Amino acid sequence: MLLSTELDSARVERGFTTRQLAELMTMSPAMINRIMNGRRIPDALELGGLCALLDIPPRRREHLYGLRRASEEMNWVIHATPSTRDPDDVVSSLWSLADGITTYATSVIGPRAPGGSGVSTAPASPGHRGDTIWTRYVSADAIERAPYELGTQELRLARLARFDGIRIVPRTTPPLLQHPVRVLHFRTFSPVAVLDLDFTTVILEKDSAVHYVDSLRRVAESALSTGDSRKVLARLWGEFD
Repeated sequence: MLLSTELDSARVERGFTTRQLAELMTMSPAMINRIMNGRRIPDALELGGLCALLDIPPRRREHLYGLRRASEEMNWVIHATPSTRDPDDVVSSLWSLADGITTYATSVIGPRAPGGSGVSTAPASPGHRGDTIWTRYVSADAIERAPYELGTQELRLARLARFDGIRIVPRTTPPLLQHPVRVLHFRTFSPVAVLDLDFTTVILEKDSAVHYVDSLRRVAESALSTGDSRKVLARLWGEFD
């Protein structure tokens, strides 16, 4: 998905039709279409030709070759660097493509939208939509602890993080997850689970993601509605302007 999206984004930016690109690559238009919509992984030679024609920068070429090599893997591990938790912008790219995002955390402040102190090198994605639905599930205990655990600025940031999308999970719901997790939903691809660990991010796809997708679905069934959750937050924290 990431490989095909970046290649197709570069194709559109350079003004190539799939037919024109197919002629330059001496491939059929159907084959190029399959590569651009993620139904076929290009081999190393094809990827090199596409990168050259689409003028993809060396830094991103190296990343795309890595994606091609890892195309059969269902589990990815990303190690944080001193400047960012997402060195190759993998999580940021997935986030930008998602149609729906559900997150769960045992504290109010996590997990957050991706982004680190380093400069992002991720390409602009044509699939990004401002109306992506982001729902945060937070335990009732975390909500009530928040005023004591967070400073004024941090508390306001937590309230700003899509206040309308927060849904409170009652104490009567057994904790299903012990660490922050995000499940990203896509229109034409299977959901992806992203686990936020101390210094590592784990990305799970397809069968490997099922446990987390199902767990968040069970959390959703017991959580308060966004309207009722907002009333609880307003009672605890005051009305939000």
